[in-house]
Amino acid sequence: MTATIVRSRLEREIGDLHHVHDTSIVTTCYLDVDGGHRPRRADYLQAFKVLAQSARESAEVEEPVVRTALDGTVAMLGRWLEEQFERSRTRGLVMLACSRDSWFRAIELPVRIEDQIVFGHGPHLLQLELLLARAPRFGVALVDHEKMRLFEYHLGELFEHPAQFEGPAPHRDRQRAWNVSSSPSGTGDAAARWAPAGTHVDRREVALAERHLARCAAALASHLDAHPIDHLVLGGPTPERERLEGDLPDRYRSRVVGRVGVRVGAPIDEIQTAVAAIALEVEKRADDAMLSDLATASGEGVAILGLRPVLAALSEGRVKMLLISTELQSRPGALCTSCRALSVPEAICAFCGAPTTPVDDIVEAAVERATHGGSCRFVRGEYLDVAAGGAAAIVRD
Repeated sequence: MTATIVRSRLEREIGDLHHVHDTSIVTTCYLDVDGGHRPRRADYLQAFKVLAQSARESAEVEEPVVRTALDGTVAMLGRWLEEQFERSRTRGLVMLACSRDSWFRAIELPVRIEDQIVFGHGPHLLQLELLLARAPRFGVALVDHEKMRLFEYHLGELFEHPAQFEGPAPHRDRQRAWNVSSSPSGTGDAAARWAPAGTHVDRREVALAERHLARCAAALASHLDAHPIDHLVLGGPTPERERLEGDLPDRYRSRVVGRVGVRVGAPIDEIQTAVAAIALEVEKRADDAMLSDLATASGEGVAILGLRPVLAALSEGRVKMLLISTELQSRPGALCTSCRALSVPEAICAFCGAPTTPVDDIVEAAVERATHGGSCRFVRGEYLDVAAGGAAAIVRD
C-alpha cells in the first residue's frame, strides 16, 4: 500500500519561497509571538527591536549598499509589525522582505519559533524547514455507535479525510440514549458496558455495536498504514472510544497520546481546538525531553560544545543530535574536496590534508549534514552558554 502525506500550507509556502530570486538583499526575521511567553504586544515589539539592532550591528562590516538595503528592510518589517499584524492565535511569525524590490511576505504559524534575524541573497528558510521536518503528525479518529470520522493534524492545520466509516446503527432509546429491552443485563455481561446500572439492554444490538467498533478499528489501522502519523488522538463517547482503542493493533495503540470528549458530529473548529491542546502538551514534553537529554549527555561526557569540535564530530558521522542557537549567525566555512569534512575556513583539511573549497554558510551545511544521520534542533541562546559558542551536539558512544 502506498503511503500518502497531506501537503500543508506551510510546505506550499516554503516551496514558493525557494523560487524567489536570489540577487537582492533579503531579510528573514523569525519572531516568537506566543501569548503564553509574550502576553503583551509590547513584549514582542521589544523583541523585534533587539533583533533589528543585532542585524544592524552585524551589517557594520558589510558594504554600504548592503547596510542601506538592510536598514530599509528592517524599517519595512517594523512598520508592518506595528501597524498591520494582529496576533490572534499566531504563536510564531516569519517575516521576509527586500526593500530594494518592495517585496514582503509574512507567514503566521500556530507553533512557537525561536527569535532570529538573517540577511543575505535570498530567504533564509533553515528554521522553517527544520520546523517542518520535525513537526509531528497527529492522526485523529472520532467514533460513536454509528460512524467514524478521520482527520490529520499537522502544524496547526486540521485536515479531514473525505472517507468516513459508517456501520449499521442499532436502535437507541431517544430519552436514555441506550438500547432497551425487557431482558436485564447480567453482572459481568459484556452488554453491561453499554448501559448504566439498572437499565435493560438488547444483547443483539450490543453485539451489533461491538462488531461495528471492531470494523472501525480495522478500518482505522488500514487508514493509518496508508497515511503515516507520529501520534494518535481518539475522541467520541467514552465506551465507544475505549472499545475502539482496545481493538487497535499494538503499533497504533502505543501511539495514542490523548483522548477528547468531542462528539463525532462536532464542527471542525471545536475538534481543532481540542486537538491543538493535546499537541501543545506533546510539544512541551518534547522540549523538556530535549533539555533533559542534553543535561544527561553533558554528565556522561557525550556532549560536545563549540562550532569547531561539532563540525569535526559531524564529519566523523558521530552526531546523534545537533543543537544550534538562534543567535548563531550564518558564517563562511570550508568543505574538503576529498573526504567531504566540514570545517571553519581553512585551506587544508585537518582530517586528510586535501585542499578545501569555500562554503558560504557553514551553519546551514552543518544542519543539512546532521539531518542525514541524526536530528537537529534550534534552541534559545540561553540554553547554549558562551562555552558552547552557539553550537552543541550529543554524540554516539
